[in-house]
Amino acid sequence: MDLFIAVGSVIVVIGLGAVIVAAALRSMRPKAPEAQLYTPSPTMARSVASTSTSTASASQLTPAAIAEIDRLVAADKKIHAIKLYRENTGVGLKEAKDRIDHWSVSTTAPHLAAVSNASAAYSSITATPSSVRGALPASVATEVDRLVATDQKIHAIKLVREHTGLGLKESKDVVEAWPHPRRL
Repeated sequence: MDLFIAVGSVIVVIGLGAVIVAAALRSMRPKAPEAQLYTPSPTMARSVASTSTSTASASQLTPAAIAEIDRLVAADKKIHAIKLYRENTGVGLKEAKDRIDHWSVSTTAPHLAAVSNASAAYSSITATPSSVRGALPASVATEVDRLVATDQKIHAIKLVREHTGLGLKESKDVVEAWPHPRRL
């Protein structure tokens, strides 16, 4: 009988040891990483009613800033949009980048971009100096005249880009074809 108790005790100890070793090995097994979802911070939270629109908190962004960010995101100028977002909200670079990466163009914000020529760079219509000149304010057109006349084409190209939304190549082509006023 003592033999049966001794053998039974050994079997129980071995079984208990196997269970402990199995549990320890199972806890050491690598786990699959959990999916990380973007969750805006409370300062950047949007209202539930406007999940498909881009309306930020009124205390954070003005309608003009929202419209400008909408225009920049639509023109695929995310770096400029991130910079503008940071200037208006004071958040860090990572948070601003995450926010702009998930930005959807607003359908409720008053769009200043509606009157700009931001989409001219992607238009099928070729920009000509006369069409660009007509779209520019008179003071800007005069400044471009002055810059072209004094052979400051780089500054003229920058000015045309800022006020029309044209790309670098299109702006350069417009400035190259700009009518040369008499030299000042």
